[in-house]
Order: sequence, then C-alpha cells, then structure tokens
Amino acid sequence: MRLPPLLVVLLGYALAGDGSIRVPRWTVRPINVNCPQPVCTTAKDLNTLWATPDATQFIRCRPAPTGFWMIELNPCAPGTLFQFSKQACVATRNWSSC
Repeated sequence: MRLPPLLVVLLGYALAGDGSIRVPRWTVRPINVNCPQPVCTTAKDLNTLWATPDATQFIRCRPAPTGFWMIELNPCAPGTLFQFSKQACVATRNWSSC
C-alpha cells in the first residue's frame, strides 16, 4: 500500500493563562504534488479548479475589479480533499494526489 505525500504544519505556540508557553500543536495534511500551476488566461483555465500544495484547499479564477482575473483560495468541506483529476473535493479515503 502506497501512502500519499504528507505536509506537516505547525499551528503555532500558544501562551497559557499563567504565562507559560504551551507545546506547539502539529497537524499532518496530505499534499498535492506534481499538479499543474494555476493559470487564469484562457476560457478553459477560467473554468478549471486548481490544486494547492495543501489538499484541503483549491484555487479558482475570479474576475478582479481591474478587469483582469485573480486566483481565489477556497477550502474543501471538512473530511474531504481536493483531487485535481476529478475537479472536486472527494472523501479522504478516495483521494489521490495529482
């Protein structure tokens, strides 16, 4: 069984009420590797959802106030991960990297 690549994220230090520092909390998240970079130029690009390194999020092209296009970061629903090949957030058990 092949495990997907993982991204370890430090969520930060927190101060306790007595001024001491709490132990940092870590979380492990699957990462998308070898996915295409987001592009917002052609009509096809504008209708594509793009992967981010953190598989719990994805990118969508949106119109900018300037008349051009910009990228917008969107979260997947809890318990799902973005899969570029399916252009959707899928259940974690069905997810695979790009």
